Amino acid sequence: MAKALKINPRDNVAVVLADVRPGEEIVVTTEGETVRLAARQAIAFGHKIALAELHADQPIIKYGEEIGRAQTEIGAGDWIHLHNLTCRRGHEHPAQ
Repeated sequence: MAKALKINPRDNVAVVLADVRPGEEIVVTTEGETVRLAARQAIAFGHKIALAELHADQPIIKYGEEIGRAQTEIGAGDWIHLHNLTCRRGHEHPAQ
């Protein structure tokens, strides 16, 4: 059983604290509750796991802040990384 860290109460992702295999149970302790979910893919140490289902274009929240948006439907237990997260921060203004 692996553990993950939910950094801010608003977060809809957690950071895994060890490499995780597909199907492995992950325990996330938050303020006042413990969430258990199964990893749907292999997730490397330090990467994000979805704590709930996220719809396409829904904000991904880490540190209590939006760090990007879901590119596709993301299920609880899915690995969140560049393949399913998009971030426009820093791309708001075209190069001049």
